[in-house]
Amino acid sequence: MDTSNSLAQATRDACFIQAGLDAAFRARLGDTTDVEFNFLTPSTDAEGRLSHNQPVEIRCSSSSSVKDFRGTRIAVIDRAASPTWRWAMQAETDLPQGGDDPAKFIPLARLLAGNAPVLRARQGDHEAIIAVDFHPRLDFPTSIAAGLRRSAPDIDEQRAVHELAHHLGITLAETGAGSPAESAEHYSDGTTLHFSRALGAPQITAIEPGMKDTRIIEDAFYYGMEHQLYFQGNFPEATVHLDLDGATAEIRHSGGRDEATAVLIATISEDQFLWSWADPAVKDTAAAQAAANLYRFGIDHQVPALIRPALPLDYARARQVPQLALPILGMWTLVGTTLADGRVGLALLDSEALHLPQPTSAATEATLAVTPPREINEAQARSAYASFRGINL
Repeated sequence: MDTSNSLAQATRDACFIQAGLDAAFRARLGDTTDVEFNFLTPSTDAEGRLSHNQPVEIRCSSSSSVKDFRGTRIAVIDRAASPTWRWAMQAETDLPQGGDDPAKFIPLARLLAGNAPVLRARQGDHEAIIAVDFHPRLDFPTSIAAGLRRSAPDIDEQRAVHELAHHLGITLAETGAGSPAESAEHYSDGTTLHFSRALGAPQITAIEPGMKDTRIIEDAFYYGMEHQLYFQGNFPEATVHLDLDGATAEIRHSGGRDEATAVLIATISEDQFLWSWADPAVKDTAAAQAAANLYRFGIDHQVPALIRPALPLDYARARQVPQLALPILGMWTLVGTTLADGRVGLALLDSEALHLPQPTSAATEATLAVTPPREINEAQARSAYASFRGINL
């Protein structure tokens, strides 16, 4: 057996467990302001070799409380020259060594320590990696949501979910029939997960109880489409210049210039769609502040596309992911703009000039002439549009 490959697969399979434990640990710590470490035994033996499984006392303090934990040093990262990972566990002879990125070993180290959360502490001329003795009962959907935030397209999320369910003693009650690319699984706690192989490895597309992204887009599809048609017709040849610090935009078009409030919802670079709340280059700007509400909505309503920081661009386009933001933020004009670093930004605009006039037969007919994606229930989309516009269809 290829030990390194099997360990790598086992580590990927444990990613939802580790994410769930991290989320629970952060919630337990709260607003921690100081962490103290007390290493209880010598760091090395008489020959200078690292001691195995060195016990550690940990005290986490905040303005309102003190929380104590026990932990075990499982590895160190030497900082004397180039960073080097060194194991400090029993039975380490078959474990991978070296590499130019020592931190990449942390998920594996956690796996070998029961997936425990880890803390990092200075210890002499190296950094200690400490597994914290913290193993609470996890919530299944909450742990899945935490896992989605750190997952990647090459992660087999079906395997990761199965590992999490096994860890929690939750059984797979039923597998729903579907196409080779789509499937559903029903679990004994009442959770249903929908998977897609559109990106290769099975990935979660919906969590029930929760809100499907297709339903959000469905309800907003035609109302958003009429706003786009109105913008194109009344602001011909428009270019949008975004002020990130002011959260405003200038719309320059053949008929003049207009100002609008702006929210930067996402950035696009090469083949990646990245929500602005997760983009370190823009997330702290005024224009991106409201985009954090998209992530909060995703967590509250279990919407995977809003929880994942990034998506492959082709997938985001095919699933109309940007359109999710329109009804959630209550802004209906979606535009593209070029950012200072040359990337494309997607922004929602709002101003009196962008608001729709009273409905007309011609505008309604043009809007409803647009064919929705196959995933959308057209009858439901038309009904929602009629409700938005106060008309009968």
